[in-house]
Amino acid sequence: MKIGLIIPPSLILSDERFFMHLGILKVAAVLEKAGVPVEVLDLSGVQNYKKVAEVYVSGTDANTFGITATSPQMPASVEIAEVVRRIRPQGRVILGGPHVTLVQAAVRGELRRGTPGRAGRARAQLEEIFDTLVAGDGEESIFLALEEDSVSKVIDADDPKSPLFLTQKKLTEMPFPARHLVDVKSYHYAIDGIPAISMIAQLGCPFQCGFCGGRESPFLRRPRIRSTESVIAEMREIYTRFGFRAIMFYDDELNVNKEMVPLMKAIAQLGKELGIEWRLRGFAKAELFTNEQADTMREAGFRELLTGFESGSPRILKNIRKNATQEENTRCVEIAHACGLRVKALMSIGHPGESEETIKETRDWVLAMRPESFDLTRITVYPGTPYFDHAVPHKSEKGVWTYTAKNGDRLHSREVNFLKDFLYYKGDRGDRLGLNKFFAFTDELSVDDLASLRKEIEDELREKLGQPYQTDAPAIQYEHSMGQGLPEHILRQAQTD
Repeated sequence: MKIGLIIPPSLILSDERFFMHLGILKVAAVLEKAGVPVEVLDLSGVQNYKKVAEVYVSGTDANTFGITATSPQMPASVEIAEVVRRIRPQGRVILGGPHVTLVQAAVRGELRRGTPGRAGRARAQLEEIFDTLVAGDGEESIFLALEEDSVSKVIDADDPKSPLFLTQKKLTEMPFPARHLVDVKSYHYAIDGIPAISMIAQLGCPFQCGFCGGRESPFLRRPRIRSTESVIAEMREIYTRFGFRAIMFYDDELNVNKEMVPLMKAIAQLGKELGIEWRLRGFAKAELFTNEQADTMREAGFRELLTGFESGSPRILKNIRKNATQEENTRCVEIAHACGLRVKALMSIGHPGESEETIKETRDWVLAMRPESFDLTRITVYPGTPYFDHAVPHKSEKGVWTYTAKNGDRLHSREVNFLKDFLYYKGDRGDRLGLNKFFAFTDELSVDDLASLRKEIEDELREKLGQPYQTDAPAIQYEHSMGQGLPEHILRQAQTD
């Protein structure tokens, strides 16, 4: 049995060829290790992805297809599934990844509370389109999903009691992502001008931020940390096999790992052994950040720290349960700068209680901190976030759901069909591409208010900080969409069709 794994495009991203999707490549690696033939169709950044999918499905001898999808990837994933159904009516389509995992976590919450609602409806929509839904870890679930005669409609591996849930030991022992199945060189991220690749050293973030997906999903909330030896071995492979000495650590928060400092020292030692200087970038939690962490990160080769400070308003920080104060956020920036680390400040607006005043507090804090780069996004309410999972129907406005913070501040959002609607959270890509946009709103600020304020504040910050907008990367065509392991006749047809 051959399986085709498909990575759909992410149309909300300005450049989809920065970071490859490692989760599905971990699944591919496990399949390869078990001797299961596997192909990967990588449609990241491909404008005519439906045509490419048609060419691939028509030419491959795989009859089972696995699609991974975040919530913003769902509209494209549905279109790809429809291609498979049309060309291979007897083929099977499996959906895994963050969206189905978070929808399933929200469904479990509804069942516990005895309040069936929009999460249940969202899962029912998925069940109509896909043969099997895999929630949580896919590395071992994929084998159950391939057992066509005995498989259930939903495989829930997002349960620490399930044998399908990866323990830290299992995670450490898993093969590294099968990066060789995609066109690695077509990814063009760089750190300090040096070509870079991404990796994940650990899974899970234990914090309760209201806007963040997976707060009730063990798959995304329970920290599972690989051993230092495993991380070092993957870094060695990244350098010796693929030629990269710059790496973006895509872990939620590196300093959740209590062994972070020894890990940094081991990375520095590996660089000395290989005779190279690493160039590294990663995320850290502000209130956990220390001088020792910063020093050892710099020694290991880190040059930039990304932190979700989110807001400059003390009120909003409390409402979103950020677990960090404005003072702790300021101290984090100061520590990083003192150790020679650049800071990217990840900021957001549109939280419960957001007002023009709280947004200006965010602007003022960013101007005072002067991070080397920043992001300013509008909150989008996705399944798996407390803003979605703990919302209740609005008392008077049909189709509107309301989340209420402890102090009574509220966030409202309209019900969205995630299989059709694109939710753009920053910039004007949605307008330029002619796609739908739906956003949350607060008691004081409407959807349009938040849109105009976000643009106004970002324009001002970019001008005063000297950080101009980046332009979108051009969409790519066939030749970069095919995994290296696909049959030559498919590659030829894709490039000449």
